Amino acid sequence: MSKFTLPANFSYDDPLPFTCNENPNLPVSLAMYGIQASYLILGAALNFLIVLTIFKSKGSTYRHNSFYILYTADAVMGIYINLAEVFFGRLFIYITPLCPIISPYFFSPSVVTKFYYAAVHYSLGFKTFSQIFMSFNRMTCVILPMKHQKLWRKILTPVLVTLFILPLGVIWNILISRVYINPNGAGFSVNYKDTIPWASISLLHLIHCTICFVLVIIFFIVTIFGLATLKQRIKSAERSLTIVTMIMAVQTMIFAFIQIYFAFLAVYTPSIRGILLMTVSFVFDSMNVFGPIGLIVMSQQLRKDVFHLKSVETQPSSRSISTVSHHQPLSRAISTTWTGNNSTSKTGKHGHAKVHLVAIDMFTGKKLEDIYI
Repeated sequence: MSKFTLPANFSYDDPLPFTCNENPNLPVSLAMYGIQASYLILGAALNFLIVLTIFKSKGSTYRHNSFYILYTADAVMGIYINLAEVFFGRLFIYITPLCPIISPYFFSPSVVTKFYYAAVHYSLGFKTFSQIFMSFNRMTCVILPMKHQKLWRKILTPVLVTLFILPLGVIWNILISRVYINPNGAGFSVNYKDTIPWASISLLHLIHCTICFVLVIIFFIVTIFGLATLKQRIKSAERSLTIVTMIMAVQTMIFAFIQIYFAFLAVYTPSIRGILLMTVSFVFDSMNVFGPIGLIVMSQQLRKDVFHLKSVETQPSSRSISTVSHHQPLSRAISTTWTGNNSTSKTGKHGHAKVHLVAIDMFTGKKLEDIYI
């Protein structure tokens, strides 16, 4: 196995060549790539469908919902990370026959590797901050139901601008540092030599994750307390989004704890570095795959809209009209179904046909009441 040693002193433009290692377990590497590429592509595809559904939605169902706007920004970053890993990062780690062919193109500084590495860490920092704002959004929705929409109409644009600026605090040292490739097993991966040694990417991620951890814990406690004081019927409307948001926040917290090792302990305990690298890779993937899956599984209405599923089976002799109420952020989504025909409709005192309206809770599917008008 060839060894790659980074020179103690080298200029920014110096080439850093190495010889690729032989892979005695090529079938295993190919299988690993196939598995990881499959779920990463699945996550990217589901995020794309969710974003498409949000932008194509009519009225205010999704496009005027501040949570879904925040999730859209987060999803776009997730799509980039997943595709970048499938078609660059994991590709050159596991498809090892490509190493001796492709690696010489990146021995010298390359815009491709710089953009890939900086953009991945920018997206990761973006997702960390998005957890803060999505958790805050869920908290205000629960504890300020009457003011939630008005509040977010005022702050949504500044929040989005801030969300795109803050991750620059994670990658600024990468932008001014040398990005290079080094052997990784029988393939290669991307790394960097920091221009400012104290500002390592692990430390910068840790600082931002710590801020995220403190704020999300506060928002989580307040949100849970708020949900506990709401009526059961109203609580179900927000429970699914809150659960998904909290799980995504927990994943970010685990990522933060692993960053503590790489920032402070990696030099002293190199024996567990390999295990934690595998762990952080798994957490990294789960952060970019769980979000869309969890949101679709937990939200029945979003699932129906994404996959174009019919809400109500209609009979040939009846007509169905569904309307959804979103006037308040905590209001129930009510499906009002008009059933009946000329021969079965009820009539009032003066012989006029009555319309039978059935109110159905769209989140639980339960029939709430019958209304005759």
